[in-house]
Amino acid sequence: MSKPDLISWTQSHLGALYEAREDEAFVNAFDIAFSPSCEVRVNHAPSTLEALRDSVSSRTAATRGVALSWENVISTGDSPHEASVVAGTLIITRSMMFLIRAAPAQRLTHINFSAKVERLEDSNVQANGNDDSRRITSLYLTSVDTVPPIHFARPHPVSQEDRE
Repeated sequence: MSKPDLISWTQSHLGALYEAREDEAFVNAFDIAFSPSCEVRVNHAPSTLEALRDSVSSRTAATRGVALSWENVISTGDSPHEASVVAGTLIITRSMMFLIRAAPAQRLTHINFSAKVERLEDSNVQANGNDDSRRITSLYLTSVDTVPPIHFARPHPVSQEDRE
């Protein structure tokens, strides 16, 4: 079985973090995606892998469903044996468990990311099920949370003719 290209690999591994419904699946997806020494920057501030893990994990509270939308994803190379940078935009739509106007409340997260993906030969890094030792070794995120607008019905004025 051939290994997926770097864009597909990055989308599937980052997507698995946001789509994981159980803690065990999330931890497994996180460990498979990142190098233990991954450099992380969130909104241009240095961060840690543990802080990123906590941030992503905490956003799943009260979430009923998640939809991912990828836009403008590009790669500097496509060789699975050489380091490459994959960058793009990920829009995460979370449907919450509570309702607003008889529909699930939603939360949008817009993430512009740049991930350096490298094949690691380190003995501490185990290959996943496909014998794939690629990991994200550097991740830059710019993230903004928004709430979609709530559309209220507008009352229409009743004319005198309609009243009669």
